Amino acid sequence: MALLGGKEGKTRAGLFIFGGMMQYVVLSRQSGKTYRLEECIDAPYDTGAMGGEIFSNQEVIEDNLKVLKKQVGRKWADRVYAAIQSKDVLLRTVELPQMDLADVKESFRFEFDKFFPIPVDEAIYDVALVDRPGGEDDVVASALTQCIASAVRVATVENLMMAAFKHGLKLSGIEPSPVAMLRCLMGPGFPSGFNVYALAGLVSSVIIASYRDNGIVYRNTTQAFAADDPSGRNVANFTRDLQATIKFATTQMRGFVADKVYIGGYGLTHSQSLKASVEDMVNSPVETVNPWELWTIGNQPKQTYGWEAALGLALRPSEVR
Repeated sequence: MALLGGKEGKTRAGLFIFGGMMQYVVLSRQSGKTYRLEECIDAPYDTGAMGGEIFSNQEVIEDNLKVLKKQVGRKWADRVYAAIQSKDVLLRTVELPQMDLADVKESFRFEFDKFFPIPVDEAIYDVALVDRPGGEDDVVASALTQCIASAVRVATVENLMMAAFKHGLKLSGIEPSPVAMLRCLMGPGFPSGFNVYALAGLVSSVIIASYRDNGIVYRNTTQAFAADDPSGRNVANFTRDLQATIKFATTQMRGFVADKVYIGGYGLTHSQSLKASVEDMVNSPVETVNPWELWTIGNQPKQTYGWEAALGLALRPSEVR
């Protein structure tokens, strides 16, 4: 799913701005299905007087991208994809009468206000079809089209695109950060069955229940792992949120039982107990994910966790629209 899309390029980059951070990751494709990390920049983002509303002022974005551009050791990558952080983009699972994707996108405009709290004329939205569990004998399911819809304010996207263009950066695509994160943690293969992907993030966390390669339930949480957690409170709260997401997923997907729970994100660098805590509370196998190894990326950075969204953007296939 993407709010904007583009074509393939020789070097591909992900730009993720979130909280008070900017991340810029550049990859090049090597022989076979391997990659090489060409550039990996982690820089502060000055939110100025706007505080957490990082995309509300074009000049603030321009000032920060100017700083980032100075740190880029070469020109911008051939293709650069950006993400809108989860707090600024809305994702909803919706069901519509059975129809093809073109008709879904056209008709969804008239259903938009049922799912999103912003006027459709002030939004940019996209709709993607997703697989749903259930066989051909499921009469109710066969009469419906299950979709994931995303929406963001027009001003948010325009401010980011215009600020980037001001510094010679023409973005090739923009998508919600949870979608990029999910791509990163899933890996290059095609997952089967039900799974849960949980990102223990630097300033917030994301938990996604999936069916095959489709995210169905997206949950943003306030659990942050920017600092050490000697009390274990963040780990306990993260585990509780993951449990609640799994329970909710059983109400959204018939027969949902997670084949595996995958954990990634910056939290893995600060808490050895994270995996153990989840294993104690869920009835599914738990696996931690190092995305650099998963995608066979050479020249890895010293800090391997915490790049999932930016990395997922750089790994975005050209056919995604």
